[in-house]
Amino acid sequence: MSQAQNEFSLSNDRRRLLIDATMSAISQHGFSNLTLAKISGLAGLTAGTVNFHFTSKDSLLLATLQRVADDLSETVTVALAAAGDDPADRLLAIVDASLDPQVTEHRKVAVWYAFMSEASARDDYQRICGDHDREYFDLIHELCDEIVREAGKSAVISARAIAQALSGLVDELWQEILFADADYDRKAARDQCCAFLASVFPWCFVMPREISSEVSPDPYTRAPLEVDGLVCTLPAWCYSSSDFFALEKEHLFLPAWHLVCHTSDLPEEGSFVTFELLNERAFVVRRSREEIAAYHNVCPHRAHSLVAGEFGQCPGRVSCPYHGWTFNFAGQRIAMSSPESFRAHGADAFGLKPIECEIYRGFVFIRFRGGGVSVRECYAPVDDEFAHYRTEAMVWADNSLERNCFWTEVVEVDWKNAVENFLEDYHFPLGHKGLSALMKKAYDREHFDHGMARLSHELRDEPRQNWSAQKYHNILPTYEHLPASLRRRWTYYAAFPGTFFDIFPEKMDFFQMIPLAPGKTMLRGRSYALPDDDRRTRAAQYLSHRINRRVQAEDNRLTAEVQKGLSSSSYQYGILSDKEVLVQHFQDWVRASVPVATLLNTPDDVAKANGVLSIARGE
Repeated sequence: MSQAQNEFSLSNDRRRLLIDATMSAISQHGFSNLTLAKISGLAGLTAGTVNFHFTSKDSLLLATLQRVADDLSETVTVALAAAGDDPADRLLAIVDASLDPQVTEHRKVAVWYAFMSEASARDDYQRICGDHDREYFDLIHELCDEIVREAGKSAVISARAIAQALSGLVDELWQEILFADADYDRKAARDQCCAFLASVFPWCFVMPREISSEVSPDPYTRAPLEVDGLVCTLPAWCYSSSDFFALEKEHLFLPAWHLVCHTSDLPEEGSFVTFELLNERAFVVRRSREEIAAYHNVCPHRAHSLVAGEFGQCPGRVSCPYHGWTFNFAGQRIAMSSPESFRAHGADAFGLKPIECEIYRGFVFIRFRGGGVSVRECYAPVDDEFAHYRTEAMVWADNSLERNCFWTEVVEVDWKNAVENFLEDYHFPLGHKGLSALMKKAYDREHFDHGMARLSHELRDEPRQNWSAQKYHNILPTYEHLPASLRRRWTYYAAFPGTFFDIFPEKMDFFQMIPLAPGKTMLRGRSYALPDDDRRTRAAQYLSHRINRRVQAEDNRLTAEVQKGLSSSSYQYGILSDKEVLVQHFQDWVRASVPVATLLNTPDDVAKANGVLSIARGE
């Protein structure tokens, strides 16, 4: 760095230091007792340094106000960019930005009100912040007006009055921050804003749970979380509503990690595996011996799929079969047919669109919308146990299928219905007599943060009368790489919304519940094991497959009957036993992510009363 650059950097650092000290000084002393000596003392600099960088105290004060205003403006801009186009989402984003801890730091709030309250400084405030304040209000008004118009309520609701009330509420909360300092509860402040919005726009916003008992967003009826101390299920309409299904896609599935395959399914450079979820198409490809990448399986030219089939091999490149656009494994476009027919453009803008990809214990995961915890963080509570199975070294192990395919099955069952069935053993004695013949009654049920759960049970000392159970019990080898506690135990891991591992001493299965529509789900899975030619291992793998194939068929029948019952006029919600604690954990996760699931009304009732449920939000 040159001397001039060093001097410029030092100057900027000192300007920032002085502005920071000015915020502290205004917070401590106000305008009337503010002196350069107090500011420079807080900054650890001389008063002459202030004059060198800002020429005067007034110049420093204006720069401080400008800094505070810029911080708020930037925070609002970033929040709106992330919120998308939905007016309810954008309105809530403005609330969140207005209560952001960095924006509403006590010293910054003190600067706002110092300029507003000091008569001699009001003109400066209006000059620096006036346009921002007007734009801020106009945006809130515009969003409120859009919400009212979309619901067809312009004749009965004043969008301007609501915008003024919301702006006044935020201003009142800022004043509370000024007096409360570090003890201020911003979550409670946000809940107040959400409660106000739910009161005036009940079709868009859900009342915060802590406040809902005091203020009911009429005409909604809320599904009880408990009745006489018993835990209640999700309301039945959630399992068949197309509007709710759309919210699940946005809030549950697109932000979630989804398992595509095992690294052994990508044996060489150019090997790929495809994956589809709710109109999103993806593929993972081995770029090199050490690197695997994921891309949208959509050509940036005219949206044709780039690769076909579940498994495949690209010959050194990815080439679209429609018009021949060609890409390397790094996603860069390297060739196109008839390039002279296109106007000049940059190739970088038309490369493959990457998808976030992570490898955990040999398994390849992707997610279509970034952010949130990593796969490793999600599985952290069970990682020590998971590691014993050495899944990184596993390979495909299912002689009932061809090597290059997954087993799939479409069932007329909502995905949540299927997940809930997986998460409880209450139905085992009647629903899975073969499995019950093999396993002890004791059943581990654990749940963790980030939508993670573990279930586990141990083989009986002597199985009950059942051919497959008895044969498996007698033939299962002792695997020395496993600790004694896992050698005769089946363990299941669930990562919401739809990825599951069934791990046995001799092999493991993964399977997924991929939603196709409300009340319709595709099951997708594959089996893996450590390389082992021992005949007893192969026999144990066959027998566990035989037992679990029957369990799957039994579960399909059970959940299909439940799905029919969920549509009955006699059923609105049920209650859960202690054996269904993981069902409660899952349903609480759904409620937290899509709060409209707390409403008991049917979708038709909600739509008639409040317009469209599909714009309901409530993060």
